[in-house]
Amino acid sequence: MLFLKGISEVSIEAAETAGKILALREDHRRQITDRLGRAAGNGHRLLEHLYENPIVSVTSVRAITKTSFPAANDVVRRMADLGILKEITGQSRHRHYQYSPYVALFT
Repeated sequence: MLFLKGISEVSIEAAETAGKILALREDHRRQITDRLGRAAGNGHRLLEHLYENPIVSVTSVRAITKTSFPAANDVVRRMADLGILKEITGQSRHRHYQYSPYVALFT
């Protein structure tokens, strides 16, 4: 009986986390659409990628969006300004960014 109770609790927790992920995704999609202007398409491409790989660099964003380094850097900066991405290396070069709001749902 204890085993079944444990399965039930884990199932409820997983469903709640899934709901939070969906709400976060919709909120971030809306922010990108509303605030990134012409860069919104690249922002949406990056957002979708972040659900599979929540850590990126400007170089990887360049490959994801198929844009120039300055354009990739701009979308990363703007998404960081929105709080979607957070710089995690503390370096001035070769920085990596994490999709922190998403990662926080699992910690």
